[in-house]
Amino acid sequence: MNPLEKRAVSGLSFIYVARMLGLFMLMPVLALDNDQLRYSTPLLLGLAIGIYGLAQAALQFPFGVASDRFGRKRVLVFGLLIFVLGSLLGAVTHNIWGIILARLLQGAGAVSSVLLATAGDLTGEQHRTKAMAAIGGSIAIAYVLGMALGPVFYGVWGLTGVFLVAAAFGVLALFPLWKIVPPIPHNHQQRMGTWRDALRMFKHPPVLTASIGIFILQMVLGASFVVLSPELVKAMHIPDTAIWEVYLPVMLLSVAAMVYPVIYAEKNKQHGQMLAFSGLGIAMGALIMGLLAGQFWPVAIGAVIFFAGYNIASAILPSMMSRSTTPEQRGAASGVYSLMQFLGIFVGGVVGGWGLGIAGEKGVFYILATVGLLLALQSWNGKRMALLLEPDCSQKL
Repeated sequence: MNPLEKRAVSGLSFIYVARMLGLFMLMPVLALDNDQLRYSTPLLLGLAIGIYGLAQAALQFPFGVASDRFGRKRVLVFGLLIFVLGSLLGAVTHNIWGIILARLLQGAGAVSSVLLATAGDLTGEQHRTKAMAAIGGSIAIAYVLGMALGPVFYGVWGLTGVFLVAAAFGVLALFPLWKIVPPIPHNHQQRMGTWRDALRMFKHPPVLTASIGIFILQMVLGASFVVLSPELVKAMHIPDTAIWEVYLPVMLLSVAAMVYPVIYAEKNKQHGQMLAFSGLGIAMGALIMGLLAGQFWPVAIGAVIFFAGYNIASAILPSMMSRSTTPEQRGAASGVYSLMQFLGIFVGGVVGGWGLGIAGEKGVFYILATVGLLLALQSWNGKRMALLLEPDCSQKL
């Protein structure tokens, strides 16, 4: 990558980390304040935890289209300010309905699609998979740090303090837009025309194929949240508060394991094959954890394989989606892709909870293995994956 591309990737990765960290920090601590929140019920608490994902899914496409029409950086600033507003509301409210609204506003700052479009604008095709890998790795880092820091800040300042720290991270995320991320050349971001033009991206075969892939991938992740943390705690014989001590090395090793496959896919144009390989990795890791649940080393190794497969796919899919569109389509295409991404997390959580209720923890791991195989089979379909790399795919609809 040239210096401008490195600046763009580092700045966009920082924005991802700061914003997602503010969301992830709240996940392990919201339930701890349940008794202190007025009008709270288990159902409303669950709604408070998950509603940000629905807001994200609903607004990714409108934000992406808006960035095509009004400019990436303007829409990024607007979305980050909404996130900060939601975080501040959460800090001053003391009832569950206020928390639900706060989480809704946090999710309404749905700028993931805009960040992906910006990365596509500022990186060349030959380096785009590396850029997406760096951004995908930053999200994994944000998840681990959020799981670790959320309980720490909660112990010092309570739920109010966690929301205030989230707001501070949202403000910090504005800094790279001002000082680090390069300006987007005018000829790299043209205007898409009408909303009707944008809606056609839902039928654009390369975008649709990549979006189905990310839906399956994120469904795996969402379902894994239901069983993975309890299984790691049980297998490692550690208290719940020490879960970050397990996630940190698992995530670091899985990120290291994804580097060679991503470089190989980019160098040899073997994206479809590596995506199929990632699906097999997810299936193998989940199967190991299911068959050998409760055993230290098998579960640890299975978790590393599982997340390595996930990280490989999370780097390759957005790169393939981005290169299949022209600059004036990129925001809308990223919006479709990100909508399916967050919808996959929501559906995965529901599927994971359903599987846990009828088949137990092992049953959920077997479901994860099955879905991983589905991703591998979808990716192995050479004709569909080839569409993502055909030059004709970038012609405007």
